[in-house]
Amino acid sequence: MNAKSAALLLSGLLVACAQTQPQEAAAPAPSPPASAPAPAQAAEPAPASPQEAAPTPVNRIVEIRRAGCENLLTLPPDDRAAASMFYIGYQAARFRSRTINVGGIPSIEAQALTYCQEHPNHTVAQAFAQAYSRVRR
Repeated sequence: MNAKSAALLLSGLLVACAQTQPQEAAAPAPSPPASAPAPAQAAEPAPASPQEAAPTPVNRIVEIRRAGCENLLTLPPDDRAAASMFYIGYQAARFRSRTINVGGIPSIEAQALTYCQEHPNHTVAQAFAQAYSRVRR
């Protein structure tokens, strides 16, 4: 599988599995009645939206073949899921797979995470290679 196909496969998997954020309906605030006096206190700033409150990602270099299982297990669930999708795509490219059973993705992820829990000093690539080879049979 060439790099273009691998990139297309990975991006397709990420798009298919991405969770979309619900768009908040921006309803205009009701205006106070004309007969009611305006409050004398200063308006409080509106709370930041979740997108504004999220920290900007920091550039962090990770060696794909050397990333450790112990580090994967300490990631927050969303980051662990993103890393899992990456490693599944990475293994698909390494095995030169032309197809992937999308229904098998949760099984691959679960097996790899179990492997990492049992072997925290092994690499994430080893965990996903083992899990991917079992599921693709």
